[in-house]
Amino acid sequence: MGAVSVAVHAADPITRHALVSFIQQKQQFVLSRLGDPGAADVVVVELHNADNQAIEGLRRLTFLGTRFLVLVNGTWNADLNTALEAGVRAAILRPDFAWQRFSDAIRAVSEGHGDLPSALQGRLMDQLQRTNREVLQPRGLTASGLTVREIDVVRLVADGTDLKDIAEVLGYSERTVKNVLYGLIKRLGLRNRTHAVSYAIRNGVI
Repeated sequence: MGAVSVAVHAADPITRHALVSFIQQKQQFVLSRLGDPGAADVVVVELHNADNQAIEGLRRLTFLGTRFLVLVNGTWNADLNTALEAGVRAAILRPDFAWQRFSDAIRAVSEGHGDLPSALQGRLMDQLQRTNREVLQPRGLTASGLTVREIDVVRLVADGTDLKDIAEVLGYSERTVKNVLYGLIKRLGLRNRTHAVSYAIRNGVI
């Protein structure tokens, strides 16, 4: 893998100088200018406190699809789902900061991984459980946005099973299977069955 391009945003000039100097000294990293579309693989942002207002500010900082590593000097009070939607992929709290940890986090984010403190991971899992239990399950949905019945049908389509055999395996009529597929494709704005299978694969459903 080539050098990782990294942009830095820090209000404190001393902090910014230290971060920039470190990045410039490492051959595996190259400093990128903040704000150029697609220029940075990772954007490092220093936050005093990670609250919802600060996280929303990340959306205005750069472009859709940006992956953020946030360095938090104070406390984390932001909604974790909001942070993930804004592009936060890693966070380092001030007591845990070390240059090697910082370097490892940049590399992890650039490779599409995440790096959150264990306390935040636990909070995220609790939040996902509540969302699944209180919002998704009562509507017959899963975290992927598909219903259990849709998942069963798409999995068999991916296996190459024709609609008649899918209906027999699942105990539905062939018309019901067609309606399940049509409803899924229409609701998610997909093009056809192949697109539905691709969507399910990308979301880790099958």
